[in-house]
Amino acid sequence: MRINIFYEHVIEAAAQRDITVEESLRCFRELGISGLECPDWQLTARGETKALFESVGFKVESVYEFFDFPHDSEKESLRKIDNCLETAAYFGADKILAIPGFNADEEQMLTLCGLMNILCKRAGEYGVTVTVEDFDDKASPCSTIAGLKYLLENVGGLKFTFDTGNFAYSLESADDAYRQLKDKIVHVHLKDRSRDISRFDGGNSKADLSGNQMYPCEVGGGYIGIGNLVKQLLRGGYSGSFSIEHFGAPDQLGYAEKSVRYLRKIEKIF
Repeated sequence: MRINIFYEHVIEAAAQRDITVEESLRCFRELGISGLECPDWQLTARGETKALFESVGFKVESVYEFFDFPHDSEKESLRKIDNCLETAAYFGADKILAIPGFNADEEQMLTLCGLMNILCKRAGEYGVTVTVEDFDDKASPCSTIAGLKYLLENVGGLKFTFDTGNFAYSLESADDAYRQLKDKIVHVHLKDRSRDISRFDGGNSKADLSGNQMYPCEVGGGYIGIGNLVKQLLRGGYSGSFSIEHFGAPDQLGYAEKSVRYLRKIEKIF
């Protein structure tokens, strides 16, 4: 069972440890991590970057992009769609995560859904699956279970990247989300959240919709109930990979090491 890491974490770890990005990649690979979640904008030097990933033994599992379908011109949206799909295909990623935009009114939601349908149709021609996640921002149309259901029901071929920690932002239960959306899950981000300020060792915290702070922590170190969610996913037949996520962590390598150790403790398949 492949464990992935976000390429942004790799780059941040290089700065935190004062090492090169290649050295950082090798450190994560030594932990048993072999997949990458990559933002499209960090893959512009395609040939050089692909060669680097392959030399260290990494596969690009998913490419993500921030679109602005409610506000960009159709020409600009289609340009970004084609670029993202070409990037995913070049790196051999079979999934993209589309962040479709923010602050959409009712009319703009129709535009957003129309462009998402175009994205999914074109993705099929590349052999790529389009996903959305429970993005932790109230301006996002898919920050809640209801918002996700709306998009998944109105965009043909759209699937779900289940982020275990982001429903906490909207004060919803990840367990409830799993039960309601499990048939659409094709990818998983393992993110935990902590409420314990005494364990907060720097980095960036985030307030949920009630105003209470959520602190970054390693997988298994918070209150989300990651172990139970992973077991539910596997019992339910999930056979994809898992991406550990620690945005805001002051020590990306240290958090990743603890996350991998936790996953191996609860499931021998990792």
